[in-house]
Amino acid sequence: MQRAGRLTRRAHPDWIYFLPILHFCACLMSTLRYFVPGLQYLVVIWDFVMHADFPVSRVAYALTPKYAPFAAIWIVATGTLWWYLLSRGAETLFTKFTHRQKPATN
Repeated sequence: MQRAGRLTRRAHPDWIYFLPILHFCACLMSTLRYFVPGLQYLVVIWDFVMHADFPVSRVAYALTPKYAPFAAIWIVATGTLWWYLLSRGAETLFTKFTHRQKPATN
């Protein structure tokens, strides 16, 4: 019985989706500057996203001079995936340290 309990899959906590959704929303908010001329100050959000996505944004910095639309798509898609993987890694570490099994005593 105890073995079956260990094999069941646990659902992921909702907080692991917070950072990827926040990243995606920040990317969407920064694109509003292209459609509404009065919102040009939202370029600050894009700069923040580019700095926050440092390992991922290096590719975007290389693509920007010739292929700016592809660089933007890269940041939105890969940056969101990056934050999801970071959140999953944090969840794994959190569960590893909170659910340590005690050694079995016979």
